[in-house]
Amino acid sequence: MEDTAAMPKAGQGILRLLDRALLTAHLLTGSFQQAEEATLGAIGSWRPGEEPEEVLFQNVLDAAARAQVEPSANNPDRSASYLPNELKAVLGLPPQLRSCFVLRILAGLPAQACARLLSLHSDVVDRYTCDAVQCLARGA
Repeated sequence: MEDTAAMPKAGQGILRLLDRALLTAHLLTGSFQQAEEATLGAIGSWRPGEEPEEVLFQNVLDAAARAQVEPSANNPDRSASYLPNELKAVLGLPPQLRSCFVLRILAGLPAQACARLLSLHSDVVDRYTCDAVQCLARGA
């Protein structure tokens, strides 16, 4: 990673936001390649002079949620080696449980926002989130 000490504070903030967005997209899609594509697409459509940084993060989430999600257990993502074991476990969840867990717990979005992104009812989002938590607690 580059030395960010000489970078202006605004640049450091965007870099941290992009790191967070890429990580979240990776966990949502189960694929680092799809996460990169979602992030690059969001960067390309973001208008920094007109939109706040949080719009960029939301655009990454939107693109990642629309991506074709692969079950990670059947298609291991070798690029996940940078992740701590706790987040590698998240990649092992079934796609719907993983998506709900990542958006609700890790990204901190309200159930209604998750439901819109995932085209699910908010009750289903809450149920899948609870199921994901239980799977992770069991070590599945």
